[in-house]
Amino acid sequence: MSKVRHEIETEYRQLQQRLLARHGETARYEAGDENFGAEYAQLLQAADELLAFEKTIPAKLAEPERQLSERIVRISWLGQTAVALALIVLTFALGHSAWWLVVLVPHCIATLSLSFQKVTHKNHRFYRHLTIGLHLECLLVALITLSVISLWFVILAIIGWLVLTVTVSEGPGDAVKKGQSR
Repeated sequence: MSKVRHEIETEYRQLQQRLLARHGETARYEAGDENFGAEYAQLLQAADELLAFEKTIPAKLAEPERQLSERIVRISWLGQTAVALALIVLTFALGHSAWWLVVLVPHCIATLSLSFQKVTHKNHRFYRHLTIGLHLECLLVALITLSVISLWFVILAIIGWLVLTVTVSEGPGDAVKKGQSR
């Protein structure tokens, strides 16, 4: 059993025991007793705490995975920014035209700006999978820039960036809704 799961179960049991203890105390009094109101209020407070904790369980369980996804996303996008910068330098070192900067500078700016996407427990898998598309896009840009494949593939690179941009801007909302409708 993972440490996080164990901590959650321990805290959950403690809250349950507190609620049961409050219930036992409240049951000792009749509805008309002077102490019943105070005991009943404490019982409700214990129940509210248990319910509030239950709402946080999915986020707490997903936290280790979310942290891993956040590292993967951040490292991937920053790594691709470094590749874009290296391609800019290589463009000049290999004597290519400065027109390549029209492709490489936006590529570099986009990877840098998107490396700071908010990764939450609800969208972490979405962004982790999105990095696969990013790596394919960056590979395509690198192959075009280094003249390994035809210049005509720039059209495909632009379409790829448009797809990545639209996907990031829409976020995982549609993917989550589709997944819930099954």
